[in-house]
Amino acid sequence: AFATMILRDQLADVPKDEPPGLGDVMRWLGTSKAGISSLFALTNRSKRSVVLNLREARARELLLELVAKADVFVQNFRPGVVERLGFDEPTLRALRPSLIYVSISAFGATGPYAHKPAYDHILQGISGFAGVQGNPQTGRPEHVKNAICDKLTALVVAQGITAALLARERGM
Repeated sequence: AFATMILRDQLADVPKDEPPGLGDVMRWLGTSKAGISSLFALTNRSKRSVVLNLREARARELLLELVAKADVFVQNFRPGVVERLGFDEPTLRALRPSLIYVSISAFGATGPYAHKPAYDHILQGISGFAGVQGNPQTGRPEHVKNAICDKLTALVVAQGITAALLARERGM
């Protein structure tokens, strides 16, 4: 959400798919006002929420219609989910050859950790980030209490998308 927030701040039109019912779980986590969490309000400001139940054929058709006009498609489903839904990179590129397809996965699409959960504190630990932030008195690792891995990933993703858009514009 933070990566596409940066793109929205740079005036991109960003529709955000949310499941029907309660919507994105981030709406409800943490401090909230009027039923919207501060984190959700921050990272989704100015985006257009689109409610789609991607398990239904009509919803998948609507998403494909959005993709047919899009410059960029960003997904962060667990490995295998986009393939089951029909939104994998080859399928969408066949629909829109110039599409910049972004797949965010903490551990990649294959390998021993590909299907493991990837929360910020886990990534801080497995990457060694918590270790270098360790308490100097005890030597114990300590997490940065500000979702640093999520934010760094978002900055890299937003920069990568911007670079890809520029490269495509220049015919590279």
